[in-house]
Amino acid sequence: MSEYPKEDDAQIENISIYVKLQSLDNVDLYKLVEHLLKKKPELYQLILEWFKAKQESLPKIDLDKHLVAINDELLMEYWKDAREIISEFNEYGGGSEENEDEAYSRLGRISDLIEEGNISTAAKFEFLDDAFEEYNNENSGLEDAMMDVFFEICKTKEEWEYLVKKLDEHPSDWRKKLIMDIQREHLHNDKAYLEERMKKLHYGMDYWDLAAFYIEKGEMHKALETAEQGILKGEGRLTELFQYLSDHFVKKGDTVNLERIVQTALARKHEEKPMLDRLFEYYRDQGNYEMAKGALLKSFEFAGNKGYHAEYKRLKEFLKDPDWEQVEPKVFNEIKDKNVRDYLRICLDKNMKKVVLDVILSPPKNKWGFVLENDFDEFADKIKEEYPDKIIEYYLQKAYRNIKGGNRKTYSNAAVYLAKVKNIYTNIIKDESKWKQRFSDLKSEFKNRPAFIDEVKHL
Repeated sequence: MSEYPKEDDAQIENISIYVKLQSLDNVDLYKLVEHLLKKKPELYQLILEWFKAKQESLPKIDLDKHLVAINDELLMEYWKDAREIISEFNEYGGGSEENEDEAYSRLGRISDLIEEGNISTAAKFEFLDDAFEEYNNENSGLEDAMMDVFFEICKTKEEWEYLVKKLDEHPSDWRKKLIMDIQREHLHNDKAYLEERMKKLHYGMDYWDLAAFYIEKGEMHKALETAEQGILKGEGRLTELFQYLSDHFVKKGDTVNLERIVQTALARKHEEKPMLDRLFEYYRDQGNYEMAKGALLKSFEFAGNKGYHAEYKRLKEFLKDPDWEQVEPKVFNEIKDKNVRDYLRICLDKNMKKVVLDVILSPPKNKWGFVLENDFDEFADKIKEEYPDKIIEYYLQKAYRNIKGGNRKTYSNAAVYLAKVKNIYTNIIKDESKWKQRFSDLKSEFKNRPAFIDEVKHL
């Protein structure tokens, strides 16, 4: 006799369980659920969600009342799940990526619940009290996600004020900023915002925040005054302040003040190039060639390590021929010393391809005496038709260095360079037999590297 029940027996057994469940009266059914909850407390959340789904059949007047009661409990249930991970992260200063994703998912469920609405203010206060116990530890790495939820859950004046209270219990610069944002954007309490803002005007963005407030209120004189103070006293980022002031003075045609703030930018060593570019555009649009030329040449000094090619072209396009002939040699040599790749791009523009070849085959050294990284493929591609033999050797050297790396990635890189060599032999030199010979020699040399042979088999 088989020790396993027959399929029909299993079906009968299942049917029997459902029959027994249906036969339970209310008292016994309650006892069963109570028993299951003691054994599996996580079922409580599922039961709440089940009841929530069942509420949709109720009349509207009763539905809202019942949903609030259920959502209040679900809020704390979802938070309990999230807190389990956040608390552990606070203890150890973080955790696994898997657990982090799970924490974000659980906070996401709270966000979804908030979006639905129907949560009481009392439940929100309870949640904020509980959640701030974890947030105040500031060691989980999940603080930003939690703060997003705090901002999402507040809808009424009373709730925003409660969030301000929770933030102010542990004062910090960041929390003060959040409080100011709430006072300004959600409580519309201008007096409270200004009182707090005036206590903290240190960074450029502090001044810009205040200036933007005055702009929003239409108090342009105060906005300009604040921006002026910001470019003189503010630390850190000043971009918005200089941009705002320059826009204002350009629009008014106020040359004196535009020049003044450009000098401030130069003196403070902030936004020098953007402001000089703005000054150049201002004089150019006014048709003042000499002043525009001065601003443009000064701007070139602040081009930095990138963008010299674009700066060179801009100077060439704007300057009159006699000025360009005088300036060009100095600019060209300066770029050569500061950015070899932009120098080579300009050489290509000037059709100085032999110079480009010499540089990529014998790269210059930096100020410490080290040869610059030999990464001139973009230039080799552009002069391969004029110097095919030299560029073949350049790419073969790049291929050899990658083959010696000894792994699939470097072998794949080597295959790319060998494909370039093949292209030159077959399409430019028109000597495919020579390619086949060199490729055969190369495979023989590295025949003991099957992974390499596999990577280049398509060649």
